[in-house]
Amino acid sequence: MVSATHGVLFTGDVALIEFIRALNDKQPVADKFIIEGALGDQHLLIREQRAQWSSDQQQQRAPAGSVLELLDGVAEVQRQRAAAYRRFDSAFKAYLHNQAEGPYRFQAGQLTAEFQQLSALVIGAEAALRGQGQADLADLLRTVQENEREKLRLTVALQALKAAHAQQRFSWQHEEAASSSLAPGVSDLLQGHLCGLGCMHEAPADEPTKAEYAAAVKETYQLLQASITAINEALEEVRQVAADLLEQ
Repeated sequence: MVSATHGVLFTGDVALIEFIRALNDKQPVADKFIIEGALGDQHLLIREQRAQWSSDQQQQRAPAGSVLELLDGVAEVQRQRAAAYRRFDSAFKAYLHNQAEGPYRFQAGQLTAEFQQLSALVIGAEAALRGQGQADLADLLRTVQENEREKLRLTVALQALKAAHAQQRFSWQHEEAASSSLAPGVSDLLQGHLCGLGCMHEAPADEPTKAEYAAAVKETYQLLQASITAINEALEEVRQVAADLLEQ
């Protein structure tokens, strides 16, 4: 005997669909509202009693409780991001120590995939808040999202700089190492760069000097810190809004 479940077809952009799926996943089994089925990335079949609620996420201003749910979801996303960064940092330190590139690249791939999913949740929350008339909160989430993207880019760039230095990929590192083994004054008589084998060669044309490398590391650190500060400031405003809503 075939049984039928009535539902309403809901259509939205990919980010919003992913956000609604995430909300559904957090519900107890008895309260789940998505009817399973392969409908693509921009469609959901929702139980009739929840369909109006989903429509309100796009078109109407929701009660304070719904805003709090969105903000709680964003807070959870940030906790997951922090945990992912800790795993990535541990993998990078292990890579510097043992030069095993495979585990580090695997963790980098995992981080990228995880951040794509987490970003979709934040983008979905931003869209839902705008639909509810919460433009200021939505703008704060946009600030968080844009700076998280920049934070990831700068983190990877900084790790690349550190890895290159740890692996002594720059000719001036070999020159310093070779010069330190010579008698005082002898290295000053040599022209060009000394490699680890004691031979002489010119630095590659596109290789940064020691000063340029140090400047690049410093600038990347400063930009990274600026992104982190912007994220923290935006999240603090979000937390204050959430606290105010709780008092109402």
